[in-house]
Amino acid sequence: MIEFSRFVGGLLAALLLAGAATAQEYGGTRNPELMEITLSDGSRTHFVIGQYAWGELLAEMGTLRGEAEIRDREIAEQLFSARNSIPPGMLFESARRYASFDAEQAVYVFLLARARTLYDALRCVDSTATEGIPVITDMAGREVAELMNINEEGGGAARTERMQRALQRLMDSNEIFASSFSPWWICSASDSAFFAAVNGASMPQDEWLKREAVWPNVQEQVRRNIRENQALLAITMGTRDLATSDE
Repeated sequence: MIEFSRFVGGLLAALLLAGAATAQEYGGTRNPELMEITLSDGSRTHFVIGQYAWGELLAEMGTLRGEAEIRDREIAEQLFSARNSIPPGMLFESARRYASFDAEQAVYVFLLARARTLYDALRCVDSTATEGIPVITDMAGREVAELMNINEEGGGAARTERMQRALQRLMDSNEIFASSFSPWWICSASDSAFFAAVNGASMPQDEWLKREAVWPNVQEQVRRNIRENQALLAITMGTRDLATSDE
């Protein structure tokens, strides 16, 4: 059994400063292991680790969230600057930190993190990897959620417009698929990775990562998801305009 404390604190520095992400093999065989931790309620659970897997990401995210608010700008900008060479999930922490001083950037970084996370999860062979999306998304916290609450009266229209600007910025950029970090970080959240770790089995690339030939189709799925969100926001804005004109 691997101890949780082995990973806390050191991996972010390695990723950001030593370029560990660029040295990581994008595909290839993975050798998942299990990490056991005790939760705050006293219960025990397990996460997959190994070659920067799901459990290691969650450990780093937990450490980052414990850093003082006075470091918001430093951490937000450091993570965003390294966005193409760190796990996309870490950008949710960047968005949470940006929320304290730059609402526009916070929403954009959140949506970028979401799009990249979706792209990585959809490239996993085991579709249960997508169950990790809401888990890591929630780590952006209420700070970002409040910036995107378009249903709340008083400021709802402004928040809707801000989200539209962020989505359009995302579509206009070349950032969505620019990450060089291996999708293993979220593929290792799948059931198949967990059972491989339980059984001490290796996972060849074709058991956890889809063939590159299908990636363009996955990219179109992600773009379609963004366009659908744009359309929903446009309807929301149009409905508000109609309601205002009837008053």
